[in-house]
Amino acid sequence: MLPRTPLYRWLAVVAIITVVFLYHPDFSGSSISAYTSGAGSKFARPELDTGRWVKEVLGNASIGPEISYAARTLQYIPDAKERPLTTEVDHELFPEKFQDVTLDAAAMLPVGRTIGVHVKPLSRPGDVDASSLIFGASTTLERFNDDNLGPLKEFTRWLTDGKGNSNGAGLIVALVNCTDAELDAAHHRLADVGINATVIAANPSLDMPGRYVDLVRMMYTHPTASQRKFFTLIDDDTFFPYMSELIRELFTYDYNKPYYIGTFTERVDWIIQNQVPMAYGGGGVFLTAPVAKAIVEANCIEKRENGKYVLDASQGDRLLYNCIHTKTAVTFTYNARLNQMDQFGDPSGFYESGHQPLSVHHFKSWHSSPVAKIHQVADACGEDCVLQRFRFKDDFVVSNGYSVAQYPKGIDFDLSQTEYTFDPGNNDIASVAYAYRFGEMRASLSKTGRKKQWRMLDAVTERDGRVKQVYVMRASDDRWVAEGEARMGRDAVVVLTWVP
Repeated sequence: MLPRTPLYRWLAVVAIITVVFLYHPDFSGSSISAYTSGAGSKFARPELDTGRWVKEVLGNASIGPEISYAARTLQYIPDAKERPLTTEVDHELFPEKFQDVTLDAAAMLPVGRTIGVHVKPLSRPGDVDASSLIFGASTTLERFNDDNLGPLKEFTRWLTDGKGNSNGAGLIVALVNCTDAELDAAHHRLADVGINATVIAANPSLDMPGRYVDLVRMMYTHPTASQRKFFTLIDDDTFFPYMSELIRELFTYDYNKPYYIGTFTERVDWIIQNQVPMAYGGGGVFLTAPVAKAIVEANCIEKRENGKYVLDASQGDRLLYNCIHTKTAVTFTYNARLNQMDQFGDPSGFYESGHQPLSVHHFKSWHSSPVAKIHQVADACGEDCVLQRFRFKDDFVVSNGYSVAQYPKGIDFDLSQTEYTFDPGNNDIASVAYAYRFGEMRASLSKTGRKKQWRMLDAVTERDGRVKQVYVMRASDDRWVAEGEARMGRDAVVVLTWVP
């Protein structure tokens, strides 16, 4: 026993405080036993210093070492009754402004003072019961196995609880031109992260449109089909950010009745060109059992002697429409919350709009958005706060997971209007190409000096309920300076930490 003297008592107190500071995860210099990356997979890394993780993320992206840095800790309060387009926060985001930091010399990176923000009651990936759904996608083995183009990271976010367990949804993956061993390997990759998948060799006699429609047969004849209410065709780059909300939306339809549910392309000129009210496949096409049954029985992939389909189509979603339109009396049900995302160029107007898109698409081709990393914050403040828009008193706007934007000359425009950041590909139709989908749009603020944007670089789940995000604006990005204005002298970094 220690002698009962003031000196020894104080030494004991100091020792206890030191241990707590080093190992208790609520301190900025925290150490945690494991973390989950944007891919959703667990990595055992004892004693992970999250400050060191931020430095590693920046180094891997060639950011710094001289940076401009700001951070904030956001405590989410799950008491909001709704999720408005913009959530007003009665605080400044960065009252202490940005500070210049040399990463090599910084012993630690501050996490910023804590402020509260209001979100809806929590619904995290682990709370999702998607057992009423089965999904089907066809892709190539090469694409499936590609670390960048492959769907594994994204599938993991919306088909599991993020902790290695399925959320109940079924998935069929039809792979083109692969061996039995390659099928087994693909199945194991999906199973290892908790995805309840069946991996099947695609019919080698079918081309892309035929393989797409044949997925309906695979889903409808699957051993679990009797428990499924919606049979869903997707592309391998379709992503569902809000599974709980998606399920609620789907159950507004009577699944015992015939439904063919989907969305149009955002390009009104393409709809007119195609001349049919069909579901565009990248946004997700949802079929109830009566429709799936009718498609399977109709043999819609029959071909003529010249090799063309009897129902004549060169795209899978058009062949599906022709089948349903010709063989049944079912009409298309349009759902505006699903998104084909046929927009070229900068997608910021979409992701920063404050809406809850039930599906996103083309995020690895027509535009680039790290949707798995964007979705990571669902592990903290729940799915509803993904892409939730928070406006602060200092004219910073956080589109949660996608960007942090600053409007240095104030916000004197209508935030409810989508910013026209897209490239229509044809300036002659720019004013009408997206008119029906987005309504009146406000002008892009690129190169006006009125907006600065930090985009998502990476995110990490430190432990249950706590997520750290890193956003970056590169000094070389001239979109955020007005004509004649000097560029920033260094890359700028924002770190947000979401805590309960």
